[in-house]
Amino acid sequence: MKVLDRVCLDKVDVRHMTEEELGRLGIRLLNHDEVILQCLHCEEAWEVSLDSSGKLPPGYWLCPAGCNG
Repeated sequence: MKVLDRVCLDKVDVRHMTEEELGRLGIRLLNHDEVILQCLHCEEAWEVSLDSSGKLPPGYWLCPAGCNG
């Protein structure tokens, strides 16, 4: 993934993405309100913490195991 692509993804809110778009990132959204994601490869799930302004942090979509990085 190019750096430019990664910067653009950091500005996209996963809660507004389609299932197809999420699939291209290798993730699925398990819980919309608590922002719980799951890796489509290893099935690991993780909760994303929003910052004080309610935005998602950089790299929030990356699997903790590194499957989609």
